[in-house]
Amino acid sequence: MCIGSDRRGFVLIFTLWVLGFLSILALAVGLGSRQKIALLERLEDRSRVRLAVEAGAKKAMALLVDDLENSQLVMTVQAKSRRHNNHSELAGIAVGEYSFDVVYDTVDERSGMVGERFGLADEQSKLNLNTVDRDTLARLLSDVLSMGVQDAKSQAEAIIDWRDFGKHEAEGFFSDDYYKNLEYPYEMKEQNFERIDELLLVKGIDSDKYARLLPYLTVWGDGRVNVNTVSGRVLEALGLEAAVTEKLLKVRRGQDALESTADDHIFFRTFDIAAEVKAVIPLEERELRQIDALNTRNVLSTNSFLYSGRSRVALPEGRGVGAEVWFVLDALANKIVYWYEK
Repeated sequence: MCIGSDRRGFVLIFTLWVLGFLSILALAVGLGSRQKIALLERLEDRSRVRLAVEAGAKKAMALLVDDLENSQLVMTVQAKSRRHNNHSELAGIAVGEYSFDVVYDTVDERSGMVGERFGLADEQSKLNLNTVDRDTLARLLSDVLSMGVQDAKSQAEAIIDWRDFGKHEAEGFFSDDYYKNLEYPYEMKEQNFERIDELLLVKGIDSDKYARLLPYLTVWGDGRVNVNTVSGRVLEALGLEAAVTEKLLKVRRGQDALESTADDHIFFRTFDIAAEVKAVIPLEERELRQIDALNTRNVLSTNSFLYSGRSRVALPEGRGVGAEVWFVLDALANKIVYWYEK
């Protein structure tokens, strides 16, 4: 009798143990399946987000190509506002369950505050690192980075020497020997900048300085700046006095004093700039000569075909982080020339 009871007890314990094991196994399998499902959902989300981000860049390119056709390759008031101030076409555009925005950073040159606008930035409104001369670059560095004159000249030399082949003007701190003696040494490139972030390789440029200079420097274009979009800081770096710059910008912005709006003044020919400004605001003879000197140096243009922007997608709350990409578009060639995913 005792033996039978022991056997039944053993069977009961064994059965319970098996049931417990199977329950744990089922739970583990269930958890594994849920994890796999969650992983697949995240991967699917990521794929859809990437497609939405790409859609933003493609939308921007389509807008540019259409705008160039409509304006017959000429900068107009309508073209300027459509490219640089376009909430209706570049904000909250739905792509499936997601939506994208195309934006660019703006800088208030009085306060230095960075803002954001729906639209595209004009890369040809900036100084080209591959063509800018030392004096112009030094003036920009001094203004934007609040550097002393000599420090700005030394930093400008380091940047120019990085791109120029052959004999370098900089010595000691900024010389080629400096780069060779770093903990992880490298040589000066001695070729044109291919990407704007190459600037971070130049001695003296850290991430903070790079971020502050980014709105004013580019590596795309022929080196001439578009007078219809160029910033006051770049104009002053090119040699205009602050008072002349303010007069030119005041005429360009129109009665509402805002950029990229319906009453902007568009300059169609560079050699008419001084006369058109003078027709609205009196210019002294020396001020006229300053504007004409820029035209003589062939550093100004009146149109642009290279634009940059950020396409971004935000996920619904609880679905993780979205995505953002910075791109540069060549509207004439109808292609993306730079792509950086954050």
